[in-house]
Amino acid sequence: MGVGSAGATLSGRWSLLAPSPENDTVRAVALVESILDRYGVLARDVALLSGVPGGLGALMPVLRSMEDAGDLLRGMFVKGLGPAQFAARETVDLLRTYAADGDARDGRSGAEGCVVLAADDPACLFGAGLPWPPLSGGDAPSAARPARRPGSLVAMRAGVPVLYAAAGLRSVLAFTADGEALDEAARALVAHAAREARRGGAEGARKKVVVETFNGRPVLDTPFADVLQRAGLVRLPDGMRLYVDPFAR
Repeated sequence: MGVGSAGATLSGRWSLLAPSPENDTVRAVALVESILDRYGVLARDVALLSGVPGGLGALMPVLRSMEDAGDLLRGMFVKGLGPAQFAARETVDLLRTYAADGDARDGRSGAEGCVVLAADDPACLFGAGLPWPPLSGGDAPSAARPARRPGSLVAMRAGVPVLYAAAGLRSVLAFTADGEALDEAARALVAHAAREARRGGAEGARKKVVVETFNGRPVLDTPFADVLQRAGLVRLPDGMRLYVDPFAR
């Protein structure tokens, strides 16, 4: 195609069309739904975490419309997220179920009142929308800090973090000194790690899983070694090891 024919093809009248407000509303609704799918609850900090231009205020007209239509409920569903929180009715019903029986029935690991989540799971807002609680004792080195890293886990009791474990359980941090909570959380972590190992078959069961440090100190020098022993780990010279039976359920 020559220059002349190209010019003829592209000639004509051109005009800049203003964006349709309806399209903006559709995009805003889609954004709200995607955030709710990821986090369950939409609040100021969650909107900022999601990178919404203008934050929660920019979404308020759409949120009010969805609330008026009965698609969303407004309330204080998660402590610490502020007074303006929005969630789908199904999410609110699910939260009420958890509050009623204290049990997690969403496929995640649990032991009694504890639930184990991946630290970077959208359901875990700590380290994102909510700050991590202070560590028990508060004397752990700066390197031993919880973070939303892949493979790390959080054991929570009644919605509050009790233990944080780095990938492979090599390092464990505690947010409480309560013995009962630590026992429950340790059992939940061990059960989760054993279940994940068995999913890898015989090779996964043979993988060495050793807790080496607790709150930044060698675990064998801390009382937490006894907690892990009660949870089923075995004392070794380099830490507390989890032995997994590949045939157990």
